[in-house]
Amino acid sequence: MRRIKILVILAVLMLFLISCEFAGITVDFGNGDSGSQTAVVPVEAGIDSPANGADLTMDSVDISYHASSTDGISAVELSVDGNVVSSIATPGSDQKVVALKYAWQPMTAGSHTISVRAQNTNGAWSDYATTMVSIAAAEQPQAAAPEEPTADAQSDPTSTPKPEPTATPDGVTFFDIKHDKTKFYYGSNACGSHELTISTRVTNPDDVYALILFIRFADKESSAYTKWDSGRAMSKKDDDFYSVTLTSTKVTNYNAYEFAVMRYQIVAQDKDGNSIARTEVMEDLNIEVCPN
Repeated sequence: MRRIKILVILAVLMLFLISCEFAGITVDFGNGDSGSQTAVVPVEAGIDSPANGADLTMDSVDISYHASSTDGISAVELSVDGNVVSSIATPGSDQKVVALKYAWQPMTAGSHTISVRAQNTNGAWSDYATTMVSIAAAEQPQAAAPEEPTADAQSDPTSTPKPEPTATPDGVTFFDIKHDKTKFYYGSNACGSHELTISTRVTNPDDVYALILFIRFADKESSAYTKWDSGRAMSKKDDDFYSVTLTSTKVTNYNAYEFAVMRYQIVAQDKDGNSIARTEVMEDLNIEVCPN
């Protein structure tokens, strides 16, 4: 009788185990076997500097960042405002900690988001680590605007005298003044480019703190012309090389006339804000409306 009871208990237990198998239930009897589960190896990325919320200038920004994983780092990706600016790949690397630095040059003022993520040698990506910084607009040095023409000259733009360059006691002079085209447009895009780049080189660049470009327009169909604008700083591209790219619709009074000569003058300024040299007023560029 006892033997029959044991057999019944074993039969019930077997039926129970079979039902659990069909139900997708796993019974762990404590033998320490973890089955087919694989441990997930974490991968982490972080930004060490600049600090979140930092207020920075338009100068170059050193971004320090890192990545770590006990499984080894195979790639690190750095982005600014969603655009990848640096991607370092080291497939098969056994480096568990990677520290990197990137020199980022802001091009626009305002808020910017810096992001970094990393991938380990198993192909797993980390979450993004992000930092938000604020870039202050560059201060544009103020230089003396070109002198207004005399009343006699205003009646006939073609006879406007071109002032000679000012004396340059420190030997600062302009040379190799160039532009990438002689005409640009506003309005429709069908006629040609809306942008124009002007560049120049200077002697004794150590004496030059900034170059300011001034612009005015003279109507080709009358004697009218606009006043000089307030000026814009040219970007220093090399020790003695400066350039600026103009977008027609961002130049003051760009649409004053349908067909105009663009008069311009470049003024050099020292670190104290003094004008130390200027070019003659040049008249070899044109702006025109492009009808829709």
